[in-house]
Amino acid sequence: MRVLVLGLGVSGRALCQLLQRQGIRPVGVDAQESAVLAALPYCDARRDGEVASLEGFDQLFVSPGISLEHPLYKEALTLGIPVVGEAAFALQNLSSQKCLGITGTNGKTTVTLLVEHLLRALGKRAHAVGNVGYALSSYALNPDPEEILVVELSSYQLETMEGPLLDAAVILNITPDHLDRYRSMQEYADAKWRIARCLKPQAKFYVQKVASQFGTVPSAVFFNEENYALENQRAAALLCMEVGFSYEEIEPHFKTFTKPPHRIEYVCEKNGVLFYDDSKGTNIDAVICAVSSMPGPVILIAGGVDKGGGYAAWAQFFPGRVKKILLIGSSAEKIYRELEKIVTVEIVNSLQVAVDLAYLAAVRGDCVLLSPGCASFDQFRDYAHRGEEFQTAVQGIKGRFN
Repeated sequence: MRVLVLGLGVSGRALCQLLQRQGIRPVGVDAQESAVLAALPYCDARRDGEVASLEGFDQLFVSPGISLEHPLYKEALTLGIPVVGEAAFALQNLSSQKCLGITGTNGKTTVTLLVEHLLRALGKRAHAVGNVGYALSSYALNPDPEEILVVELSSYQLETMEGPLLDAAVILNITPDHLDRYRSMQEYADAKWRIARCLKPQAKFYVQKVASQFGTVPSAVFFNEENYALENQRAAALLCMEVGFSYEEIEPHFKTFTKPPHRIEYVCEKNGVLFYDDSKGTNIDAVICAVSSMPGPVILIAGGVDKGGGYAAWAQFFPGRVKKILLIGSSAEKIYRELEKIVTVEIVNSLQVAVDLAYLAAVRGDCVLLSPGCASFDQFRDYAHRGEEFQTAVQGIKGRFN
């Protein structure tokens, strides 16, 4: 059997290793430099463009995030060559373990880690994997059969996933995101709803009510919470109850959970001005959630790589809440055009400059909030790098202004 792996990042490399362990040495394709590719031991690596056709290949494996417009991806669909996602293949190799799936636009990482925390606090062995940052293929190389897998699944991963893989699943919410990848909001929602096609027989499927406008299945059990924090707790509790615990057993352990970094994270206070890091807020709705949770008037730092949506919802929500917006990144001009008549907006050339200007504009009781509403890849490695740089800039304010 001859297979090609498209994308040789962390998950793609682990996938190649998993395939080779099963006796299949794949060809791998990536845009990395030739010297990096030459050092990869688990595949015959090629630079993107060096494999001109899928002729002679039996299967295409894709890493999360590979563009639907990639020529090899499109060719596979045209020729009827099976396309298998990294996460789907890994879960097929983990079919004997109990797997709980979590997707949604906002809150899925928090809920994934919360479920892991609750199960461990209740005496179960549990491991958060998937889009949370631990590749499923990496885990599949050295699995623990006794662990319950808590699997965060992105729309990218779900695009190529199907079959009896999950013992229970939840959709938290669906709001505009990744519209640079999908042709419409419904197409994006359809990718999320594919999680319903990944359930084992008799598996419970929970959906927050707001997601029902984009689809439904007969097996879905709907729940409704307007408060993000309560929504996260409800979803986590429902999944833990599927493992056999009662809500009374689960509830005491909510208060011992520490929220992951860069998610509306309090940084510090400087002369009465509060600083918050919500670098993980990479879509429109996440920013609204962050702004609404602030204890005072907001000076917002936003921008980055635009994800294809508009900012009309901000224009409706920000008046009376946001005093000023400081914009960074490649999306700055677009956001400026859409909001300049609604709130004071200024484009700056770096995150540190934005922090300094926000501090100078703030008065006691104001909140300086980094919640970009955009991806980070124009200026930073990822959202965590952006958040770390923000916190470094904030901690350096004293030295720059005293």
